[in-house]
Amino acid sequence: MLEVREGSLGLAVHARHAMGPGRLLLECRGQRMPHRTRHTIQSDFDCHVDFPAPMRLLNHSCEPNCGVVLTRGTDTILLYTLREVEAGEELTIDYCTFENEIHYMTGPCLCGEPKCRGRITGFKDLTPENLARLDGYIAEYLQPVGAVSQAG
Repeated sequence: MLEVREGSLGLAVHARHAMGPGRLLLECRGQRMPHRTRHTIQSDFDCHVDFPAPMRLLNHSCEPNCGVVLTRGTDTILLYTLREVEAGEELTIDYCTFENEIHYMTGPCLCGEPKCRGRITGFKDLTPENLARLDGYIAEYLQPVGAVSQAG
């Protein structure tokens, strides 16, 4: 279903075949880390998890084709398609859906999407339009109390 190969930004995850929206692509368990690193994913305000490949090789996009479901404080993540994905297409996620602030990718965003935000700035800077588009695929710790994931 997934393959790792060279992409425009180095190693990246690609779809082996076309898939529809809402498809579970990956369930992955990682190792909790005592602090944030370039490759960790934030699962709570004070919890960071290092996931193995292929999860750690998903690049950021301001208009991702995949979303993650991340329960507060957990070390397990689920990856779902957000829309139709073509065979060979690179799979991307929006880092702002699980990082409250970005500490390691502070330069310009390189996603190249028409609605690129220019920088990866973290959840705290997402607009209401971005939040509505990604609803259900925002890490639980960042969601308002009582919100429920669409995928779960």
